[in-house]
Amino acid sequence: MVYVDFTIVIQIIQFLLIIFISKKLILDPTLKTIQSRDSRIQSLTDEAEGLRAEVEAGRKSYAEKMDAMRAEMAEYQRKIREEASKEAAAKVAQSKAEVDAKVEAALLKLESEKEAAAKNMDAMVGELSDLIVQKILKSA
Repeated sequence: MVYVDFTIVIQIIQFLLIIFISKKLILDPTLKTIQSRDSRIQSLTDEAEGLRAEVEAGRKSYAEKMDAMRAEMAEYQRKIREEASKEAAAKVAQSKAEVDAKVEAALLKLESEKEAAAKNMDAMVGELSDLIVQKILKSA
């Protein structure tokens, strides 16, 4: 006859009981903690990706705004230079016209003074020649 020792059955029951209790007290809470950490890590990773995408979108928006601002500034500077160039050209033209008018007036004045001096010289030459003729006639 086969002899069955009931201590083996009791040991098997104790082993199963220890496994069951270990599962409930150690394994399940540990797995639950690991799962909650994994889900928290995943949610933080998703949040970080969202923030990264938001930051990237903000950076692109900033870059676009800066490019637009640079283009606007370049256009403004071009307009200012163009206006300054036109204003300078107008002032140069005005100054040239004023100088030309003054030169023309000075030339006219010189011409009239030259004519007056020539008339005055002619009159003086006439008077001197009359005096010379009179002196020559008196001495002869």
